[in-house]
Amino acid sequence: MDKDISKQSLIFIFITAVFLIVLLGFNNNLQLNMTDKLLKDIAENQNIAPNRLFVKAWRITRNSYIDKTMNHQKWSKWRLRYFKHIKTMEDANIAINSMLLSLNDPYTQFLLSDGFSKQIKMMDSKITGLGLVLNKTDKGVIVNHTLDNSPAKIANINAGDTIVGINGKEASVNDINKLLEDVETGKTKKVKITFKRNDKLITKELDVKDIPIKTMNYQITKDNIGIITLSNIMGEKAINDFQNLIKATNNTKGLIIDLRNNYGGIFINAIQMANYMLDIDKIVSIKSRINREYQIYSADENIFKNKPIVILINNKTASAAEILAGTLQDNHNAILIGENTFGKNTIQQVIPLANKTGLIITTDKYILPSGEDIYKKGLIPKINIINNSNEKDLQMETAIKLLNSIVKNK
Repeated sequence: MDKDISKQSLIFIFITAVFLIVLLGFNNNLQLNMTDKLLKDIAENQNIAPNRLFVKAWRITRNSYIDKTMNHQKWSKWRLRYFKHIKTMEDANIAINSMLLSLNDPYTQFLLSDGFSKQIKMMDSKITGLGLVLNKTDKGVIVNHTLDNSPAKIANINAGDTIVGINGKEASVNDINKLLEDVETGKTKKVKITFKRNDKLITKELDVKDIPIKTMNYQITKDNIGIITLSNIMGEKAINDFQNLIKATNNTKGLIIDLRNNYGGIFINAIQMANYMLDIDKIVSIKSRINREYQIYSADENIFKNKPIVILINNKTASAAEILAGTLQDNHNAILIGENTFGKNTIQQVIPLANKTGLIITTDKYILPSGEDIYKKGLIPKINIINNSNEKDLQMETAIKLLNSIVKNK
């Protein structure tokens, strides 16, 4: 999909504690273990009758949703339509989702237990599983690679190994698909994997674990240009990791930040990342449902040695990534190269409900320091260039040439 990012990817593009920022301000000692708290809330939340769950979701949406007109409809009609008819959780699920669909907002959603827990873990850049990335081919299911620090990596399962058995039985593609589904949803905690390597069969027993996902890295080119690649802005470690990458590339003559295919992340992370690169500047403005506007400024925590910045973007650069790119463009004259970004300017909050379910509700919108509202149009690159080849990265090549030219002509 060219201009669309899947709902599952976008659900957590902007998870934020806006009012926490406003009330507490911004400082380096603010430790937010949001995912642990949310998972604890989910685990401890009481079970209630399905019709009461529906009413709770109806009321929270009415009081929190960004558009007070509720998409120009009388919100009470949904309570009148469904309340007396809800007997089961399936009824509640259908009623709540039908109600939320009427808002015409793909980012406001209701999630049942498995989906909600899975998405919460995504916030902390973790997945539950074995760490196997597989290719399904005519020759069978072959390991493409294994994730770092995963059970599969620790068990020394390698790229090119062919998965042939599960728990002592021959495994088909469908069996493996079912295994992966059970692993993701927590139904399976331990599994024996048999794989073939050089005509030799090897069996390993793997424990299902939460696996941290690496979301950023850096390199320094031979001509001393730093390249920081951010695949998303999730996870409570993202801020410290980004700080370390800034320090690691500080002695370069120019910096490229690659935000291509970065679908966003946690709002606070984007703000703190910008904070490390700016003097006291406006990072973003937040507009609430009652049209109150909050200005968020960077604190005096700049660790970035001043140098030219180029930011690579494309049509899958969204939300928190758009904030980082936009504020560096507005405050630091960063040059954007690539394609128009996705154009998402809304902020969602996560609200645990009873019965291990949860709501994700659009509560606010943001505006860049320049006053630009990027809704649907996205950020527009100064140099528009599309990668048409799988072999050459023209966008990266252009960024490196541009930085060398800027430094040379200083």
